[in-house]
Amino acid sequence: MSRSAIVVGAGIAGLTAANALTRCGWDVRVLERSPEPRTTGAGIVLLANALRGLDAAGVGDAVRAVGQQAYPGTLRDGAGRALVHVSAEQIAARLGTVAIAFHRPRLQEALLDGLGDGQVTYGAAAAAVDPGDAAHPAVVTLDDGTTLSADLVVAADGVRSRLRAAVAPDVAEPVYVGSTTWLAVLDNPGITEMSQTWGPGGEVGLIPLGDGRLYWYATQVGPAGRPTGDAAADLAAARVAFAGWHQPIPQVLAATTPEQAQQLDLYGFRKPVPRMARGRVALVGDAAHAMPPNVGQGGCQGIEDAVVLAASVSGGTGGSGGSGGSAGSDGSGRNSVVDGLAAYDRVRRPRTSGVLRAAWASARIGEQLASPALVGLRNAALRALPARVMLDGMSRFASWTPPALPTLPVG
Repeated sequence: MSRSAIVVGAGIAGLTAANALTRCGWDVRVLERSPEPRTTGAGIVLLANALRGLDAAGVGDAVRAVGQQAYPGTLRDGAGRALVHVSAEQIAARLGTVAIAFHRPRLQEALLDGLGDGQVTYGAAAAAVDPGDAAHPAVVTLDDGTTLSADLVVAADGVRSRLRAAVAPDVAEPVYVGSTTWLAVLDNPGITEMSQTWGPGGEVGLIPLGDGRLYWYATQVGPAGRPTGDAAADLAAARVAFAGWHQPIPQVLAATTPEQAQQLDLYGFRKPVPRMARGRVALVGDAAHAMPPNVGQGGCQGIEDAVVLAASVSGGTGGSGGSGGSAGSDGSGRNSVVDGLAAYDRVRRPRTSGVLRAAWASARIGEQLASPALVGLRNAALRALPARVMLDGMSRFASWTPPALPTLPVG
């Protein structure tokens, strides 16, 4: 008899967890508060570590088919002068694979395709969870009062997680990271290379997608609460904020319509959560470690979480991500869920804590650096760095390899 898992949240981390657990023989149900799959959204770039994780979960090929190879080319200053350049060949040689850019809805569609009919329930908002223990299942309570029990609950319900309190009741809530961001996807006007620009107090990225469209993001330091909810007014503010930056940034913003753009304030944990699992409940993705986006690892770490979690409760082994192979038995020859989640916490918390700290540090020297004098010093230092230093920084996280998942039923 297979064991049961409830995944709360049908984002990237939640759907990866659902695929990985299903691959290991679990009976998985996904609960998503939205009434239907999302068809709109921005872009995301996944680095080598995330792609390896998706391979382990059995969905790597399907995911790659809907993405576009993304070669981080040139980092520039606000005037367009090159600060650092890394070639595609250098990236592939160091990391073994290039990054891939996705339109988020298409990525989520590919992850959904890996699941069976009826595994995802929409319009099901989870309000709370009793984490259970070695002798009792976890119990999820929905907004309508319905209760559902399972051997395992995966809390993948995002930065404003409602289930996090059951795992880490004393954790401080995520805080405003100091930057607002604009995001948009539009028909590609001819951009062929992924690029980043660091100017005083801001950052802009241009990322071609694989479907003939372009994803751009722009962040600016300032107080929280600037998005008005009026898409036209918010986009107009972005055009003003980046009007003096190098081309094609103003051109791209001018070509964007309000319907294609959104503005959001960014929130993340200032400090790592003290635990990522309790009883039969595990936190994954932003619910566990929402962070500034400055090292490009937010979504990647959620994918890593999902794969290590599946391995830890299913007897997987190997990989620099660790596994649950050393977890105890529940008396039936299978790994105990509670012990497996304790192993998951031991493996993932040091890793995600390091990435979280790196993201905050990168934000401070990147978009949040506003003093002209300090920006000048930073830019001079970057121009003097050989490309291998940037590659070293990328490989610090992207060289991760996943544990091997068992592919036989666990029951």
